[in-house]
Amino acid sequence: MLDFFAYCIFYYIYPKLSNLETLKPLKINNMKKLYFLLFAPVLSFTAQVEGTWKLAPQAGALGVGPNLGDISWWSNGAGDVTTRACLFDDSVKFEANGTMTHYMNGATWLEGWQGVSPDQCGAPVAPHVGGAATYAYDATAGTLTVNGLGAHLGLAKVINGAEIGSPAAAASSITYNAAISNGGNTMTLDINFGPGWWRFVYNRTVPLAVQDYQVKFRVDMSQYTGSLTGGVFVNGSFNNWCGTCNPMTDMGNGNWEVTLPLAPGAIEYKFTIDGWNAQEEFTGTETCIDPINDGFNNRYHVVAGDINLPNVCFASCDVCTNDITFAVDMNDYVTGGGSTTAGVFLNGTFNGWCGTCTPMADANGDNVWDVTVPIAAGAIEYKFTVDGWNVSEQFVGGESCTVTNGGFTNRAYTVAATATVPEVCWESCSDCQAGVEELNNNVSIYPNPVNSIMTIKANDNMQNISIVDLSGKVVAQFAGNGLTQEINVDNLKAGIYTIQITTAAGNSAKQFVKK
Repeated sequence: MLDFFAYCIFYYIYPKLSNLETLKPLKINNMKKLYFLLFAPVLSFTAQVEGTWKLAPQAGALGVGPNLGDISWWSNGAGDVTTRACLFDDSVKFEANGTMTHYMNGATWLEGWQGVSPDQCGAPVAPHVGGAATYAYDATAGTLTVNGLGAHLGLAKVINGAEIGSPAAAASSITYNAAISNGGNTMTLDINFGPGWWRFVYNRTVPLAVQDYQVKFRVDMSQYTGSLTGGVFVNGSFNNWCGTCNPMTDMGNGNWEVTLPLAPGAIEYKFTIDGWNAQEEFTGTETCIDPINDGFNNRYHVVAGDINLPNVCFASCDVCTNDITFAVDMNDYVTGGGSTTAGVFLNGTFNGWCGTCTPMADANGDNVWDVTVPIAAGAIEYKFTVDGWNVSEQFVGGESCTVTNGGFTNRAYTVAATATVPEVCWESCSDCQAGVEELNNNVSIYPNPVNSIMTIKANDNMQNISIVDLSGKVVAQFAGNGLTQEINVDNLKAGIYTIQITTAAGNSAKQFVKK
């Protein structure tokens, strides 16, 4: 109906309007653009799923995990596209009238619940045999519902709230979360089955013609020392290097961005200041520069979908970084029986918690280890480790220098400029000279090292006391009792432990040595 309406507007009304003096300057191509601007969004909204789809022939087309969008439990590899070809060649055609047909071509992927062993390609097992069904797509809600006993997308066993254990348990209706992307050519389906989420990624067999993609340009001006009074602009082949026609928006903290609708294909561009008053300068050897040697060194990108381009540093292919120096005093660790022979390392969000890729150095042999790392601005988490991940710092949570996310407690720091983070003692927010870690209110323990009886003093009533070994295992617990308390650690094996103390003011942790 919408197609017919648009057709009438374009072919009947437009010719009459074009006789008007005010519209004579318009070219036919401009009117076609107007047609698409007016009607293409509406048409794509109502007919995004019409057409034929197949599972994307790639790794991760099928996946499952604990949360929406998380396929960490299992996902298919690239090789499965071949070994499960009988599944990847299945297709689903959605018609404009709300009907659908699932083509299985005589074979699909079967699993143990369908009576086979091992899982294998074979003739479809009723009622999951494909054929005709109906569907309802709600673009506003982002849902796609298939109706008919055994009708499904992705894997037959997955229904809303469960994975069925036999063909007899087939559902007559299944609703998927449906996200359309890549210019209408990719459909991502998510479904909750109870303990987690399955994800299925489909591609159109005949891709739609894409008019424009939304491309977000971003640049970090925080390290630019000149004036930005005239504003920041993006200039490129897509706007004829026009100077000031695409101003960027100051997002704060030195970050500027603008989103432009661009046609598919290669573009060249660069960031400029005050039109063309100042611009990025490149040598031509940078990785983000146009590979075509035409005498101009410009940024280069091939537009192939909606994208947020990296937030790069002005005149650089990389993010802006700041040199951050970290230092940790390992003397208490060594005194307590630990060894740093295998080296001390820095691990954090900025290096992917990589283990041994950021070694620290003890240049003067005083057992204070340090390292300087270039890190982009923003919040980071980190901790110090020994021998890669053989030994790592342990925190109870709530310490003044830590943050707890997803069950992990790590040191926290916000990078804003080149800086030296204050030296700290291993597993402490303070330097080793502080003697006792303080959090909220003071807590002290003595003697340390200890043979048998340890005394704990706090400024607030103690509620709970736990002792944790280097593996993170709780080896002893005591109920808190007042401001001063003695505990017997005589049963502990000799070694290094962390005592965790909860008071009304918060949590404290301190490492000690059992002789």
